[in-house]
Amino acid sequence: MAKLKFAGIQINNIDAKTVQERDSNLNHAVKMIEKLEHVDLIVLPELFTCGYSRETFENLKELSEDVQGKSFQIFSELAKARNCHICFGFPEKKNGKYYISQAVINPEGEVEVIYSKQHMAQFGNSMEKEFFERGDETINFEIKGIKIGIMICYDMRFPELSRKMALEHKIDFLLHPVAFSKDHSFPSWPHFIITRALENQIYLLSLNRAGEEYGNSIFCPPWIDYNTSPALHKSKEEIIIGEIDTDLIQKIRKEYRFREDRKENY
Repeated sequence: MAKLKFAGIQINNIDAKTVQERDSNLNHAVKMIEKLEHVDLIVLPELFTCGYSRETFENLKELSEDVQGKSFQIFSELAKARNCHICFGFPEKKNGKYYISQAVINPEGEVEVIYSKQHMAQFGNSMEKEFFERGDETINFEIKGIKIGIMICYDMRFPELSRKMALEHKIDFLLHPVAFSKDHSFPSWPHFIITRALENQIYLLSLNRAGEEYGNSIFCPPWIDYNTSPALHKSKEEIIIGEIDTDLIQKIRKEYRFREDRKENY
């Protein structure tokens, strides 16, 4: 049996055009985190440090970072002080190119993993192919014996990715940071999240930024029924507290044997 307590911060960050505006997003997050009671994992949304807009992306040269960047320094100290993992979204600068990435800092203040979004959205309010490269690695990390995977926003629409993490990486909890604005693809989002959680029998946190044009974060357990529903949030800034319980995962997988009943070839 293992349990993990997390805090997902649906934060009201701004679309930065300058380093100073990016730093104001960092300072705002630090103030929110400092008010938290102890948790094992803190999660912030996709591209949280800079925000998501064409004007923001046109300033990636100034706003992007590598592991020596200010965001890493701040969250490294914070993770050590609070003895927890922190997962945050940022525009990564690597080999002269830009990636939509999530870094995980461990309680020792070190980079545990960095995941780069593997699918670039170029529809609705998205324009990622104009500015970013695709990532090419699927990752997982572990906290208290619980395996955790990461996918970012548009990644959710490709069932092969979450399936690989569930069956090969053997994850219990999938983090899905997003910067999802209310374009025409927005209404389909909850259906994808609930399906990914239930078909893979895992917990899934889909975490958006706050604001009238954003919000609606979702935390879904590995099964829903008459007594258990996904937690659906509104648009306001808030901290979503939740728990991962591997006993429940095992109970659900034993009762509903989807994994055992699937065929190797279809």
